[in-house]
Amino acid sequence: MAMDNVEYITYGGVSIVNAIPAWLGGAAAVNLPVRVRVAKGFCEHDEFLTFIINYLRDKIGIDTDICIQVASQVPRASGLKSNSAVAVGVVHAIMRLLGKDINPVDSARLAAAITKAHGSSITGAFDDASAAILGGVVLTDNRTMNIIKHLQVGDFTVVITGYRESKRLSSIDRLRALSGIYTSLFSIAQSGDIWRAATVNGILVAESLGYHKALETIGAALRLGALASGVSGNGPSVYAVFKPGEEGPFIDYIINSWGYYLITVFVEPIYSI
Repeated sequence: MAMDNVEYITYGGVSIVNAIPAWLGGAAAVNLPVRVRVAKGFCEHDEFLTFIINYLRDKIGIDTDICIQVASQVPRASGLKSNSAVAVGVVHAIMRLLGKDINPVDSARLAAAITKAHGSSITGAFDDASAAILGGVVLTDNRTMNIIKHLQVGDFTVVITGYRESKRLSSIDRLRALSGIYTSLFSIAQSGDIWRAATVNGILVAESLGYHKALETIGAALRLGALASGVSGNGPSVYAVFKPGEEGPFIDYIINSWGYYLITVFVEPIYSI
């Protein structure tokens, strides 16, 4: 049944396995919410929201004006899955608004197709869109858009910094060249060693794309007790995972080296698939 307006919440995330080298990706949802509200009627949109509406208009035959409002706690262009969280939230909310029956995984597939067509994601980031709407950790095949595993994370503190820096994408081909390594890295994550996979991934991304300060920060995080640390997405954000209450020394390091940070937690699975 169609509705007059719909509000839906998705979440930002951090990378477990970057999907660019082998099209096999992993992401974990973190409690940085993206609140999407859609209603029938006209309003002005930014370029990305306009692209989403036009894409859906072509694909599913939307014949009415739709107004989208987004309130996001995810820093933009930071590697924390902002576009994926917005896209999947908008897709799912619009489908509900129009009374169309769609499950969250199919919303993630449609959102991935949109971000790939838009050019804001190389692979479509199906892993990121899935984590944003499903919660938990997802391991995915981004080429076939299938979920391989959906896992509960647990009670951990996530400290994030570096999100105000500039992206470094000029050396993205160096990351693409690591497909064999990343196939093995995905297997490590699939076997359950999420933190090891996340850390190796984060180091490889930092080294490949030239985030030298991030490499120093990853080293400091591990030295100060982090379970995992790495660059998220294609940067620039750096995150570290701690047992609750053990993040203090790392925060002191961040204050002295970066001067800004976010503290959050993982989002547990919202849907069972």
